[in-house]
Amino acid sequence: MAVTKIWPVRDRFDKVLDYAANVKKTDADLEKLHALDGVIDYATDGDKTEKCFYVSGINCLPENAKETFAATQKRWGKTTGKVAFHMYQSFAPGEVDAKTAHDIGVKLATELFGDRFEVIVATHLNTDHLHNHIVLNAVSWKDGLRYNDCNSTYARIREVSDRLCREFGLSVIEHPQGKAKPYAEYKAEQDGKWTVRGAIRAAIDTAVRGSNTKAQFIDAMKQMGFVIDQSGKYPKIKQVGTERFVRFKSLGEGYDIEDIIKRIFEDHKPMFPRIPDQEDPKQVFDGEKEPVALMTFVPLYRCYNRALNLATERPKANRRIYFLIRQDTSAMRLYVDSARLVTEHQLHTKEDVLAYRKHAMDEIDRLTKERQEARNAIKRAQRSGDTTLYSHAKYNVQVLTRRLAKLRREVTTCGEVIERSEHVRENLRRIAENDFRGDIIRGNFCNTVAEVERT
Repeated sequence: MAVTKIWPVRDRFDKVLDYAANVKKTDADLEKLHALDGVIDYATDGDKTEKCFYVSGINCLPENAKETFAATQKRWGKTTGKVAFHMYQSFAPGEVDAKTAHDIGVKLATELFGDRFEVIVATHLNTDHLHNHIVLNAVSWKDGLRYNDCNSTYARIREVSDRLCREFGLSVIEHPQGKAKPYAEYKAEQDGKWTVRGAIRAAIDTAVRGSNTKAQFIDAMKQMGFVIDQSGKYPKIKQVGTERFVRFKSLGEGYDIEDIIKRIFEDHKPMFPRIPDQEDPKQVFDGEKEPVALMTFVPLYRCYNRALNLATERPKANRRIYFLIRQDTSAMRLYVDSARLVTEHQLHTKEDVLAYRKHAMDEIDRLTKERQEARNAIKRAQRSGDTTLYSHAKYNVQVLTRRLAKLRREVTTCGEVIERSEHVRENLRRIAENDFRGDIIRGNFCNTVAEVERT
């Protein structure tokens, strides 16, 4: 079984090629492929390919691929826009050896691109799943036309890859379902970070596990603060307070409307018609006298940090709060810094924050000049051999550098305090008012599969 993906490179292709061979890179750096940080060096990295035994060129030599790509694009006057395409072909762990994986990659690239494009094929052996990186020039050496990346050409890639896998005796996904996740979402989930669809899938899983009927599922989703809209062609869902809906069908296999209903009814579960009673959200506001609408920045960010801590330390007991602010838990450091800044300097209003930011920027300018003077003193001490002056000046540079770093972080945090204050205030208002319930908009949820509902 081989999984394939291809994406365009819209910057200098030499970085794309360099990235593929860089010996300092690891497979965890795949997200940088989109930033064009040396893709070719990544692909032809000797540490990954057994000293380039598994690197091949089609219509070019691997060692001068950059120059060949450049010459072709220059000859046809197409040196801007999409300059290359990076393709990824990954095999199931233990299903294929290195030589076979490379042979499949070369055959795939030759059949798809060999008659018109220059291509590099490199097989990486540094992970438990062998995989090919295929980098092709976006401009054809034969006719100067660009490679057309569209649904039909990608379908052709899948078709040829699957056929070659069958020829080599490998398994194939006969009926692939659903749409591939965007790379950014996939990488975020791999890193354990919050994503919109991930939060919705987690909420659906929770509601399914605690429901015996469609009505119980709907009530559970509403209690967790999700709005379901079935007014259009495609049913969709969002969290209360957010702007955009997400279609159920885009959440992946097992999360379409009919799939959810089947999951609810596939086995007998104990009655669990609603989310358990939550801890009292008033604990978020312990010791605060002002209502949320009148809070200044100091109590506002202090309360929000308290909510973030409660949600992350006891997510099951604070499930509704957790789903409301889960996105912000991935940025807890930012909110901690915000609370520390406004508390330490007693910045209660927007005007206070702006005044402090100006003061910090002025202080940065002053300390920068002072540090430069200390650096000049180091040079003078080195020339004169004055060890006492040298040690004193070096110590001053270190102290000033730490102070500058702190001030620069605070300048950035000032902007975040102002920018996020309304978002924080709205979430705290909803926590204070216990305003978590969603709704069903127009129509009966899942009425297309109502006949499968148990009574």
